[in-house]
Amino acid sequence: MKSNRLIVGLDYGTTYTGVSFCETSDTGSHDEHIEVIHDWPSKHTKIGTKEKVPSEVTYQKEGLLWGSLIPSNIPRHMWTKLQLDARQKGAVAKIIREVSTSPQSAQKQPVEIIADFLGQVKAHLIKNLDQKYGKTLWRTLPLTLVVTVPAVWADIAKAHTLEAVRKAGFNELEFPELNNTIMVTEPEAAAIYTIKALRGTTQDTQFKVGDGFIVCDMGGGTVDLISYRVAGLEPTVIEEATIGNGDHCGGSFVDRAFLKWLERRLGTEDFVDIAGCRSEDIPHTSLSKKAAMMLQDFTLEVKSGFSGTETNYLRLPGAIADDDTRGICDGEIKINFEDTIEMFEHPIRRTYELIGEQLQQARHNKKVEIKFVFMVGGFSESPYVYNKIKAFVETNNLQAIKPAYAWSAVARGAAAKGLEGDKTVIQKRKGRRHYGNSCSPIWIPRKHTEAESYIDKHDGEKRASHQMKWLIKKGQDLPTSGPAHAKVDLCADFRPYHKRETHLTLWASDADRAPKRSTNKDVYTVATVKVDLGAVPQGQFKAKLSVSGALYYRLEYEIHVSVQTSLEYSLVVNGKTYGSLTATYE
Repeated sequence: MKSNRLIVGLDYGTTYTGVSFCETSDTGSHDEHIEVIHDWPSKHTKIGTKEKVPSEVTYQKEGLLWGSLIPSNIPRHMWTKLQLDARQKGAVAKIIREVSTSPQSAQKQPVEIIADFLGQVKAHLIKNLDQKYGKTLWRTLPLTLVVTVPAVWADIAKAHTLEAVRKAGFNELEFPELNNTIMVTEPEAAAIYTIKALRGTTQDTQFKVGDGFIVCDMGGGTVDLISYRVAGLEPTVIEEATIGNGDHCGGSFVDRAFLKWLERRLGTEDFVDIAGCRSEDIPHTSLSKKAAMMLQDFTLEVKSGFSGTETNYLRLPGAIADDDTRGICDGEIKINFEDTIEMFEHPIRRTYELIGEQLQQARHNKKVEIKFVFMVGGFSESPYVYNKIKAFVETNNLQAIKPAYAWSAVARGAAAKGLEGDKTVIQKRKGRRHYGNSCSPIWIPRKHTEAESYIDKHDGEKRASHQMKWLIKKGQDLPTSGPAHAKVDLCADFRPYHKRETHLTLWASDADRAPKRSTNKDVYTVATVKVDLGAVPQGQFKAKLSVSGALYYRLEYEIHVSVQTSLEYSLVVNGKTYGSLTATYE
């Protein structure tokens, strides 16, 4: 048993959350069975056991309610995940403003709300582990936690996600043998699961080096995509062929379209009687009891099984007179298949565009030929969505494949990531943005402006301020193993007896062409890395005299930076790693 370990995958999503776990042996066994939690508590009799739980929580007088335990008409925190990335724009920025200014959010920060929700998820996970392994046994197994994040997530959002996970109790106190926490992007987790699921199948034997595929992760809130190239066979290993893209156009936007259609069909007066307000004013955090019941019926009876040809009838709450012109008869409203198709239009059209953007990127990569689109996520389980995306990709001579358990593919892939150890399926990733540091090189005429110049107080040199030195480029290939992806050569000067502590500010830009100066509008601060040099021996410091004759000590050192799913840092002096680094994200 000492060689056995436990893997837990945590897929905290915008609208739903999934958890997986499995036990594995380091002796080389490959028959690990990944389990997904199904027995989430629920008040809704129409909703059976599911692979995921709604990412929702509410604070009531009787205490905290979460997931499917929240009555349909009770205001709740939902879409809270979006608040972790403040750089969102467009319609999503509007949702974030609404969520962050709702009465529910007045007393708590997003990280706290997410931690409260994930605390309930953690307690339910422990209940499942106790039932599976016994209360004592699993607590003796080394545990690896794998947390998923969107491919397009900002670095600060990744840091806040991990902060919420730890505050929720995914730590050594609750999991005594937790010895590793890994972060993986959601499309990468889906890709790992898909490759694992295809191994040994006929489709797997069709792969050859250079073949490519797009992972299209269609969730309730977002659709995320990224393309991969097959880099090796037996076993299959892959590398990122494009930079990931995505948008907020998932399944929940069909729900909003249904409410808008309902107002048009009923008329504003009857609709307001049901919903309490116009459809455009309905908050994302709560619905009236009548509207919540109608939306639940729509999801279960119309949206989930729609294939493109069905006509459906929904029960209307309250007494609305029969009206043939509005399709109302015996207290039910008729929904023609053309009506439902219109509700799906925006998410599907936007997904077409996102796939097209991936194909356009892939055409610039001469080493890959895209052949497949793997569809995962709950929205891809819709027969209509699958058929529409399938037909679209076939016009581009691609094949659409939906693996088994598409809704929980990311959660299952998180556990599969934890099973990899050092033998990762992903060999290379693409840099999603430029990373660098602002520096002050020797001032050069015609290259630098006079306004940027200053005289260094230690060595008296004329230098240029606010110049960017880009360490990692957008689109750059970044191996998942081996040396650090970049290093920053630095020096620090200290007066005798001063605290030997300094910092590095890491900057980034999402622009396609990297700006030259840190003052450019497209350049922003990612993190401040605190560098503790207290552990570096005195012999590594060089004694010097300033221009005024004062004694000071100079240390030349390197900060190594690696871009894995999250940023990793190390301090190196003359080839040896020292001290500690603490990053504060901004």
